[in-house]
Amino acid sequence: MEYKEKPKDSAHHAAVMVLYERKTDSIILTKRSERLRFHPGEICFPGGAWEEGDKDLYTTALREMQEEIGIDSERVTLIRPLSIQQTLLGSIIHPWFGSIETIIPYQLNPNEVTRLVIVPMSLVCSLDNYREVLVERGRFRFKSWEFNYAQEWIWGATAKIMRQLASSKSVGLPDTNY
Repeated sequence: MEYKEKPKDSAHHAAVMVLYERKTDSIILTKRSERLRFHPGEICFPGGAWEEGDKDLYTTALREMQEEIGIDSERVTLIRPLSIQQTLLGSIIHPWFGSIETIIPYQLNPNEVTRLVIVPMSLVCSLDNYREVLVERGRFRFKSWEFNYAQEWIWGATAKIMRQLASSKSVGLPDTNY
């Protein structure tokens, strides 16, 4: 599938915005509300499921970012798509790496997000900060990646997407060492 196409299969497609804030040299994550049905309280990128009416999966990521943290899509510059991730439950996540000068102003949607988690890019881009772990969820046991920062446990698809940036020789940010 081309990176800017609508999904054509029956799989559950979702898109996330891996948002780099130039002012703070950081990646922006969210802590999901404990009231949510799926992944309550987890740290993740703004994003969600593709919906009818979304032109493509990049549009999905931008729409979800607007819904969750109130950042208008016109403020974001696309850097590049990142590698697709498949979750244990079969969802296919399409990550988009974009940049913004500053996230201010922003408006959290309290039904979806409790707060932002802002991680310095220098930490994101160091492979030493990632650890392979064995995760148990119900009857499932599987290997995954984790990234710990400021007493926050970031794991699974989110950590795998972050690790893509650390594994890249260049993440594509102009005027930086990344």
